[in-house]
Amino acid sequence: MPLGPAVRTRLGRLEIPAADAYRSLFLNLDDCAAVLASAFPAKRILEVGCGDGSAAQRLLERYPDAEYTGIDVSAEPGRLFRGDAARARFAGIDSTSFLATEPEPFDLVVVVDVIHHVPPEHRDAVLADVRALTAPGGHYAIKEWEPTRGPVHLACHLADRYITGDRISHVTPAAMKARLADELVLEARIPPHRNNYLLGYRRT
Repeated sequence: MPLGPAVRTRLGRLEIPAADAYRSLFLNLDDCAAVLASAFPAKRILEVGCGDGSAAQRLLERYPDAEYTGIDVSAEPGRLFRGDAARARFAGIDSTSFLATEPEPFDLVVVVDVIHHVPPEHRDAVLADVRALTAPGGHYAIKEWEPTRGPVHLACHLADRYITGDRISHVTPAAMKARLADELVLEARIPPHRNNYLLGYRRT
């Protein structure tokens, strides 16, 4: 078992505050959700790679009238979600299999810190699924970490690598833009580090 899950499952009731404290060292999820809500209206939101449900909780706080679906290949997606359960559902499924169920397209599809965990040879397929799951005229947003020189990036890379156990490789903003052909309508940096970049696209 990777180091992160092995430690977190032993924390009991302290797991959620510990997870939030760790994540806040690298990304402010509240600010990320606020930027998305200020730019993109949505009634139906999909998060690809929703993990433990932390981003879901922030998104639903910012979108009080929206319904949320989170998918992830982990065993218990949304396990730490403590938001409005009536407006959220989680499924343990990959994006291609989920797309094959022919869901109604979503107003907003969000991918937060997922692509650098996906093997490079599968990234275009995942991004194609994200686009296909977005309604025409709707939006999709990719939040990633820009690789740079220095201690901040090194700390993030090592933490991500050894806590998750994944063989990660980060993607520069330029390389990410080269993979996406729709209209870029939002480009933002998310605190606490400028390495956190957010790209928002309108599906044409």
